Amino acid sequence: MSNVTFTLNGKKVTAETGTSILEAARRNGVAIPTLCFHESLHSPGSCWMCIVEIKGKHRFVPACSTSISNGTTIETDSSELYGIRKKNLERLLEQHCGDCNGPCEVSCPAGCDIPAFVSAIASGNDSEAIRIIKDDIPLPGILGRICPAPCEDECRRHGVDEPLSICALKRFAADRDNASGKRYIPSVKPKTGKKAAIIGAGPAGLTAAYYLLSEGHDVTVYDAHEAPGGMMHYGIPRFRLPAEILEADLTPIKAMGATFVCNTVFGRDISLESLKHEGFDVVFLAFGAQKAGRLEIQGEENEGVISGTDFLKQVASGKEVNPGKRVLVIGGGNTAIDASRTALRLGAESVRILYRRTIDEMPANRAEIEEALHEGISIDFLTAPIAIEKAEDGLLVTAWKMAPGKPDESGRRRPVPIEHSEFSMSADLVISAVGQQVESSIHEKLGIASAWKGSVAVDSETCRTSIPWVFAGGDCVNGADTAINAVNHGKKAARAINIYLRDEPVTALPVTFNSSYGPRDLAPEAFYKRAKQASRAKPAELPINRRVSGFDEVSAGLSEESARQEAVRCMRCSCTNQNDCTLRELASTYNINQECRKNGNDEFSVDRGVEIRFEREKCVDCGICVRTLEETGKEESITMKLLAERCPTGALS
Repeated sequence: MSNVTFTLNGKKVTAETGTSILEAARRNGVAIPTLCFHESLHSPGSCWMCIVEIKGKHRFVPACSTSISNGTTIETDSSELYGIRKKNLERLLEQHCGDCNGPCEVSCPAGCDIPAFVSAIASGNDSEAIRIIKDDIPLPGILGRICPAPCEDECRRHGVDEPLSICALKRFAADRDNASGKRYIPSVKPKTGKKAAIIGAGPAGLTAAYYLLSEGHDVTVYDAHEAPGGMMHYGIPRFRLPAEILEADLTPIKAMGATFVCNTVFGRDISLESLKHEGFDVVFLAFGAQKAGRLEIQGEENEGVISGTDFLKQVASGKEVNPGKRVLVIGGGNTAIDASRTALRLGAESVRILYRRTIDEMPANRAEIEEALHEGISIDFLTAPIAIEKAEDGLLVTAWKMAPGKPDESGRRRPVPIEHSEFSMSADLVISAVGQQVESSIHEKLGIASAWKGSVAVDSETCRTSIPWVFAGGDCVNGADTAINAVNHGKKAARAINIYLRDEPVTALPVTFNSSYGPRDLAPEAFYKRAKQASRAKPAELPINRRVSGFDEVSAGLSEESARQEAVRCMRCSCTNQNDCTLRELASTYNINQECRKNGNDEFSVDRGVEIRFEREKCVDCGICVRTLEETGKEESITMKLLAERCPTGALS
């Protein structure tokens, strides 16, 4: 067969006579985007994503159905072509609607593929479930117990009955892995010879260590405490997070080769200079927010007043702590709740929390608030202390009642005191739990820039500080925050550090297009009609008389039977083709930001036997399925698999 010569993007090339422009370009190493094209089909489609320009003739033609001509000049990539393709995509996406990633995945700070691991549990494949979880969350036993579960707040089952017990299922998978005798440990790439120092063995530091180790780098984790774990070890009581679970999540990281050096204070025992001298190529700061917030009232320095973090740390360290009979806790976060529940277990007869806002504004996990109330702890809302003074039988705390005022910088209504509302309370111990702050002197004296309230300033996408070889993440960047947000920082930082250690430009991840039905309750009505009413699984818990008499774990988790049944409740709203979708890939490449246009089609999902599912809202009428049926003679045994494989949008799966 004879050849033709043509110019492709300014370069002279050849191709066989009769070859399409699309194929000729591919054979010469140039990719042209396509959507409705499939190489096995003879008849072309009409999406016009493969449009190219024939220079000199001012013609734009589809590359899939236009044969190459001798002497022509073809342009496949220009700003004008980019604009035309983007408009074509936007037009196609007006027909397409569905969740690429489910709301649970989108709302998970760590980006965990929740539908996939839940599906694995439903099918009894627990080893696959823990593998999927650990792709994004390397501390599943811990997070399965303490995560505030923003994923459950966004679960689409809210539109049917109750949200899925995602956190409990994550814990189930972790506990099964722990008990298996053959723990899941990710593969580790060959050694790179690069060394990373991590300052802080909390969730951010441990997560970064996990991912850097998997890339083949040597990792040493330094921590100021006697044992690793950070606030997960010293700030969360054992009745919520048993020590053996913490150790279980640490074991794989140790098995991957991490070195832990404890009782080592950054800025005193080690420094950036000493680490550099020891051959470390990079440092990740993850030292948390260790400085207790102040009440800023008279008498807070009195004996008998202690910060919530110090109180919990003393208990976690095994020190004998006697809170007395009457305990007042000031604050509304998780530390306040944990301190109050701990004081109750240490023998306090009365534990009372003072919080200056309403229950709806309380930052503590709602489930933990309910547990505290269930255990007999009282909460005075819209109440703030004025002063603490010594009394004959302990301490006397004066407080006043508050009323919501004008909104502050957070958008919440700032509490203001009510005139003549002062009253007093007696206490043996006052626990101040009004937040933690970053000790800015740790990094500022090293020349690392600070941000809000003394936190470490970093690039939000790469966690890089003002010193190129120093990165930072977790609470020392965010301020006192949740463990799952710290995991997200550790994961993000590890990616950037790995790029840095490969001597490549440290850049942010590209933004991936995510189609969505929108808020959790606004999917098409037919979507919710698919689901049958089923009660949410609730883990067994210790009875009240047993839980407050010791530090045994309150929740026993889900049984195998209840976990399998709960996993089946998942509506699997994420697309099964989310990682192999041509439409999504193109929309990401062309920076499409477009909302779904729901058409309310009653036939939301049509099952073809047990082999295929059709979701009309995702179809953009590319024609591949129709042409496949026509050209294969509609032989069902052949076409069912082909239809799903060839669908470029996830409409067929």
